[in-house]
Amino acid sequence: MRVAVLRCEQLPSFVTWEIPDVEALFSDDRTLLDAFAERGVDAEPVAWTDPHVDWDAFDAAVLRSTWDYVDHMPRFLDTMERIERSGCTLLNPVGAVRWNADKHYLDDLERLGVPIVPVVRGTRADAPRIQATIAESGWDELVVKPAVGVGGSGVVRTTARRLGDALGAFPTGAEVMVQPFAEAIVDEGELSFVVLGGALSHVLRKRPATGDFRAHGIYGGTVEPTEADGGDARAVDAMFERLPFDLLYARFDVVRHGGRLAVLELELIEPMLYLDLAQGSAARLAEATVARLAAKE
Repeated sequence: MRVAVLRCEQLPSFVTWEIPDVEALFSDDRTLLDAFAERGVDAEPVAWTDPHVDWDAFDAAVLRSTWDYVDHMPRFLDTMERIERSGCTLLNPVGAVRWNADKHYLDDLERLGVPIVPVVRGTRADAPRIQATIAESGWDELVVKPAVGVGGSGVVRTTARRLGDALGAFPTGAEVMVQPFAEAIVDEGELSFVVLGGALSHVLRKRPATGDFRAHGIYGGTVEPTEADGGDARAVDAMFERLPFDLLYARFDVVRHGGRLAVLELELIEPMLYLDLAQGSAARLAEATVARLAAKE
């Protein structure tokens, strides 16, 4: 059995600051590769942008640290389609990838009965409509983010009074999302529920650095393993059950909003799974991959 663990050749373009140890960012990949090796699986890191890869030479391609896909979206989706047409099984499947690549998936989640943090969409040209909607909603503290992005890139925090300026900073024609700022991110933290092989594997609590609002580690945020109470775990299980895809993994980034867990992001393409913080999680992911391939034989 031969498995490609897909990664990027370079970091996405929004990372413009120096990172002393870039390879440390790929610890998830190394942990997973070790877990495959322990099970006799021939797994190797493969850059998704490498034009010389023979995908038919692999049994599976597991999407992992392909963070630069946002800089090359058409090429990325074409490559994923090409993998799926080959004899190689893409995990997660291309239908889920294409759906998850644009944050319109949040609208679908809401239609599927999955609680989300409310969102208003539009471009800078729609500023009057967006501002009127926000005024009616009564939201004051806001977060504005691009409809396509990773790692908190382009996300800004603002107020209803300054929303026009925030919208004006985005490129003409670029769709943005405006959401109420969830105060629980600062207090309780953002929770990441990691589902591997269809079952909840582990939970992380992420908090932003002092003075920031982004819980991502590249902005100084902290992450630590935590335990979810039964009610929260059941709520996320119910969210997962509503997804219309057969997924190898999923990461639900949720925050408590309006008294219940609500989805900020659903990550199906390249999320850090923090396998080194959850004992046995890399083994579960490797075994789930092998099980999916065995089921196809």
